[in-house]
Formats: sequence, C-alpha cells, structure tokens
Amino acid sequence: MVLATAVLLAAASVQAGSRTRIGYVRGPNGHAATFQQNITRQPGASQRDTTWQTATGSGSRVSTAQWDRTTGTASRSTTTTLANGQTATVEKSATHTGNTTTIAGSRTGFDGQTSTWNKAVTRPGTGTATVSGEYTRQNGNTISTASTVTRTPNGHTTTGDYTTSTGKSGTHEKDVVNAPGSRTKTETLTTANGQSVGRVVETTRDGTTIVRTVTPTN
Repeated sequence: MVLATAVLLAAASVQAGSRTRIGYVRGPNGHAATFQQNITRQPGASQRDTTWQTATGSGSRVSTAQWDRTTGTASRSTTTTLANGQTATVEKSATHTGNTTTIAGSRTGFDGQTSTWNKAVTRPGTGTATVSGEYTRQNGNTISTASTVTRTPNGHTTTGDYTTSTGKSGTHEKDVVNAPGSRTKTETLTTANGQSVGRVVETTRDGTTIVRTVTPTN
C-alpha cells in the first residue's frame, strides 16, 4: 500500500547570490499548492523565503542560516506561519571540534509545545561515524539513541539501538541506496519483543519533476 506520493514541478532562475523557484506540489489526496521560493546567499549566511497558496489559504516559511568555518560553528532558525496566523519555530546550532560535531535544537509547534534534542557525531575513520543523541518530547519523556553509520559504494547504512525514559527499548536500521536519478531509503524499527515496523521511501527525479513515494513494509 502506498502511504504518500508527492510530485514537485519547479522552474528556477539564478542571479548573482540569489535563486528563485516557482512551481506546485500535488499530494496523494489530489490537493495541490503553488509556491515560490527565494534563496539568497552570501559568505557565511543564507536566507530561504518560501510562500505557498492552496485552495484553503496561504502560508509562509523563513529560514536563515549562519556559519563560520574558522570557529567551526553554525546555526539555523526557521519560522513557519499558517494561513490562520499560527506559527512554529525550529532552532538549531552546531559546533565542530576535531573529528566530532555536536548539534542541539529545539522546536516549538503550532500548539506552543516545545521539544528539544541534542546529538554528537564522531568520525573515527574514513567511511564510518558513530552517532549518539537524546530527544526530549513535549511531555518530558526522553528517547536516547546510539548508532553507527557506514558508507557503502552507493550510499550508507545505519544500525543502532534506542531506549526511552518509560522503559522501552529496541533497535533501528536504515539503508540508503543512491542511483542515477533516484534514491531509495529503507527504514526498520524493532521493539524488544520482536515486533517491527518500517517503510521504504523512494525519490526519483526526471528533469524538473520529483516524485517521492512512501510505502510501509509491515
């Protein structure tokens, strides 16, 4: 069963330090939206302004990013505004020291509730990385994860485990395969009692058309 399919058609114009994309997105339920996205770049900073229009209203998103390669730091802030005026924000920051990158973030949703996360990525050698992180949900419960990422000839694989503050645990796997014009991502989550859920995400591109299909595996 296909869970979701999205089709994106866009036309882009490029100027010095800026780019504009105009097109539409069509979802699996037949609903469509037109959009315009303006991207402005300069040394150490960028801004992405997106507006969209649907049959029920319009919305916008503003995303700004800053980075400093000398100090190994970066940050990003994103604000999304719906037609009814509700907003959601995402804040991220990253610091790179030696072969380790630490990432922290928070999200305040349209309902005003906030969740946070932090992650450390260490690259001990060529082609491999270890990732440890903790995610705090809006209700205060936490999920801790530990993973190993290994590069493959045409993508990468991720294997690891998770534990929660409510006593649950399990393992997770992800396999990403890249090919000319396509990308396939297979994800599986297995609980301590052996139950598993998963999905396959296929993304293909043909010219200016991008199709993304999500299929549950069980």
